[in-house]
Parts: sequence; C-alpha cells; structure tokens
Amino acid sequence: MKKALKWAGISLLGLLLLALLSSWILASKFNREFTKAYELDPAPMAIPSDSASLDRGRMLATGCQGCHGQDLAGKVFFDDPGIGVLPSSNLTRAKGSETEGYTSLDFVRAIRHGLNKQGNVLMVMPSEAYANYSDEDLGCLIAYLESLPPIERTFDERRFTYMAQVMAGAGLFGEMFSYNKINHEKAGKAAAPPIGASVEYGAYVARFDGCAACHGANFGGGKSPDPVSPPVPDITRSGNAGQWTLEQFTAFFRTGTTPDGRNLNPQFMPYEGVGGLTDVEIEGLYRYIQSLPPAHPNGSDIAGK
Repeated sequence: MKKALKWAGISLLGLLLLALLSSWILASKFNREFTKAYELDPAPMAIPSDSASLDRGRMLATGCQGCHGQDLAGKVFFDDPGIGVLPSSNLTRAKGSETEGYTSLDFVRAIRHGLNKQGNVLMVMPSEAYANYSDEDLGCLIAYLESLPPIERTFDERRFTYMAQVMAGAGLFGEMFSYNKINHEKAGKAAAPPIGASVEYGAYVARFDGCAACHGANFGGGKSPDPVSPPVPDITRSGNAGQWTLEQFTAFFRTGTTPDGRNLNPQFMPYEGVGGLTDVEIEGLYRYIQSLPPAHPNGSDIAGK
C-alpha cells in the first residue's frame, strides 16, 4: 500500500511538473512575439495636404477612436482582472509616446502591416482590415494623423496574468498579432471603387472596417475572438440585423442603438467607425450585406435576439 501511494505521489508530482513546464513554454511562446523584429520597408506613397483629403482622413480616423480615444492620444481600452491591462498607443507623435518621431512610412508600416517603427509586432491592431485601404484613403488618414497637435499622455506598460499568457500562447484567444494574418505582398495593391451606394463600394467598406473579423467570413456570427465579448450576431438576412431597413441600419451606426432600443457597447461593437462615414457610404455597406446569402437559412440568429 505504501509503495502504491509512493508511486502515485511520484506520478502526481511528475504530472504537476509537466503541466508547469508546458505552461511556461506556452507563456514564453506568447511573450517572444513581442521581441521579434521584422524587416519590412513599405513603398513610398503620396501623402496629400489639401483640405478635402484632411477631411477624408478625419472621417476615416473615426474608426480609430474606439481604441485610441476621441483625441487619438490613447487610452486603457482593455482592463480585466483575470486577463490583464492593455493600453492603446498615443497616435499624436507626442514626446515620449510610441509614435514619437514617426514618419509617414512608419505609419504605413503600423497601419497596413501591423509593425511598429522598430519592426516589432503590434497587438490587437486590426491591420488585417486596414491592409485593404487604398493608397488614396491611407494617405488621407496618415495626413490627418500627422496634422494632430501632440498630446502628452502616457500609460503603464501592458501586463497580462500568467494564465492569460498561457492561454494566449495556446491560441485560445485566436491570432492576436495582425502581422501574421496579412499577405504583405498584396496589401494596398487594390484600388477602391468610386465612393457610392453600390455593392462594390460597400464590400470595400466591409473589408477595411474589418466586419468579417468578428462576424465571420460569411457574416453569420458566432463566438467572438475577444475572450470577454458576448457572442456575435448573424447580420445577414437570416439574422435580426439583416431585417433592418436602410434607415434603421444608418440610425444604428449613428447612435449605437438598435431598432428595438438596445444600446450596444462600443467596446464590442465599434459602431462609431462606420458611423463616421457618409450616408452614401453606409448605404453601400447596407446594400453589400443585404446582397450576401443568408448565413443560417434553416435556423434563427445563432447569437440570439
């Protein structure tokens, strides 16, 4: 009996050590991502300076405010005791900020390719969507960012619990680094369709606004890649949102309130990004989504009502 208990104890200790070693390997895998440096030299591109281009850039920058704050000087946009704290970058090139000294090409590298000035990967930066910006639109956005007055604001460094590091290393949060999801050879090669209420232009808006990142490739919703987010709804014609009229669709992106009176959390549904676009552009997005086949033709909205 004592011998059996002894071997059971040894086995249990071995399993515990194996679990600890495995967790250390996974956590280390996640943390190593931040130290990798990639060589990527974006091709030079024109940065406009006229007022119409700056206005266009200001409108596109609305999509950045959800993470980087209304003044784009950064904020703590994720804070969960069980996972950690993640501040966003100050985009105003202020002294001491992550973007201090950024050139236009540094912004291209960050926005389109998900790398900072040093070539390190950016975390939770939706560059896989922004890689779809045309050169013209990206130039307008960068022109606007470069016009911002510096705002000095700093935050404590990001920090994650050990368990969160292990889970991230195991891939339980999905791919958290956009750089690994982008075809860098093709990024920025596609021209934007003419601005209008067309399905083609709506598809362009859906690509650069990253709708598929949360709603899925077929826009049918499901489990969110964000570990603290509620399920994502089906927005095709088989889901509730697919039944909205154009007027209801537009009003939602202007206010964040659904036709049935629910106020959605912008942390999980960043409606302000689309809400910054013109009515014509929002109509194009609406027409594109309406043109998609129902994601769940034989069932209801999988994410609930």
